[in-house]
Amino acid sequence: MKWVLLALLLGLCPLFVQYARQPRYRPIFGFAFGALPFLLSYLHLYIAPVSFPYWPGHTKGIEVSLIDSLAVAILIATPRRLKSAPYLWAFVSYIVLTTLTVTWAIDKLAALGYAVQLMRMLLVYLAALRLSTTPRIVPAVVAGGVAALLLQLFFSVQQHFAGVLQAVGTFGAQNLLGLMTNLVALPALVILLSGGRGWYAKAGPVVALLIDLFTASRATIGFGAIGMGGVLMVSSLWRWTPRKRTMTALAAVAVLCATPFALRMIGERTSHNNVESSDSERQAFKRAAWAMIGDHPAGIGANSYVVVSNVDGYSARAGVVASQGSRSTNVHNSYLLVMAETGVVSIVFVVMMIGGGLFTMLRTAFRHRSDRRGDVLIGLGMTLLTAGLHLNYEWAFVIFPVQYVMFLYLGLGIGIAEQVNADAARARREARAARRAIEDDTGDEPAAAPLPAGA
Repeated sequence: MKWVLLALLLGLCPLFVQYARQPRYRPIFGFAFGALPFLLSYLHLYIAPVSFPYWPGHTKGIEVSLIDSLAVAILIATPRRLKSAPYLWAFVSYIVLTTLTVTWAIDKLAALGYAVQLMRMLLVYLAALRLSTTPRIVPAVVAGGVAALLLQLFFSVQQHFAGVLQAVGTFGAQNLLGLMTNLVALPALVILLSGGRGWYAKAGPVVALLIDLFTASRATIGFGAIGMGGVLMVSSLWRWTPRKRTMTALAAVAVLCATPFALRMIGERTSHNNVESSDSERQAFKRAAWAMIGDHPAGIGANSYVVVSNVDGYSARAGVVASQGSRSTNVHNSYLLVMAETGVVSIVFVVMMIGGGLFTMLRTAFRHRSDRRGDVLIGLGMTLLTAGLHLNYEWAFVIFPVQYVMFLYLGLGIGIAEQVNADAARARREARAARRAIEDDTGDEPAAAPLPAGA
């Protein structure tokens, strides 16, 4: 059956290419890119020609998904860029370092699975750069994400009233659901702040707030609030408008109303789960990861943390509880996980790639305040920043739904920043040319020669 699905994914690519050649259909691709990361596992829209489902690592096979087919179609159908993609060198360096760890990983096939996953993310990043030239592509992406959030809200409500303390939606983990939810909420809020009147802009922040409460996750609720507050502040500093004043007031009211519910949800969780023990467990994971990094600065091999931490005794020495739930998961810090698996140098490229991209977005927005696309750049940049802070407490960066969204936003944001800078440079050239033309037209005429005497 899996080979039939693989053939279907590959066979659909030519059809996608035909539609991607027509600009009017590209927002539909954007909608799909926004929605599918939430639906791939639930609808099983991916296939692993080579699978290892019982491997305890974060990647379970060498996989191909419907999103990959869409990305390839975009790359085939759209014109090539005139210059290389920004930060491509950092992305390729991270992939190369990850692939090198295959040679010494405890299971080479498992390590290769994560390297192939990064190659797929590179396709998405490059496709997003191409799509960034499509008008209203970001609203289409956000609309797709909000549509998927409505499905997650349905399952979250269902789980809550079934007695589940922390709703997981279709993801199987409340923290992953919360992170993905906030990745959609912040761009939707920015579109609303900038004057967007689409249903997705109005529904996105509200749906995200409800899902965050149902997860009863301190990190999800906290970083959701930090992200929305940061977006409001930075967007207002960039350009203050009456609409933003109104939205800031509404946000303050929403926080006041939601706080009692958030405290109640977290309180219910605390009464059933030992939060102090959870925090202690996180510290034990960090000790194990740092010990691993000290012994293996080049990394233990991609997708290998769980096995090595147990086989080589790192978890036991660090005091990680000897239970299946604790010993079968990764350190709750994406940066430590990347360093432990693929080496200290690899985290430098990850930070330069994502951090450099969000810096480019925010700098471009503030350098060209008259360009209305600055709001979009602020939204995408602040979303990546908030996610980066959140990942300091979760290992979810290596999960493909999170990577799909993050690298999609990275490509869109950098592509739009390039257009803003190019348009500003063209406007400056045209202004200089106009000034020179005016100076040439109004220049002093040469004085007439004097008439000879007696003329």
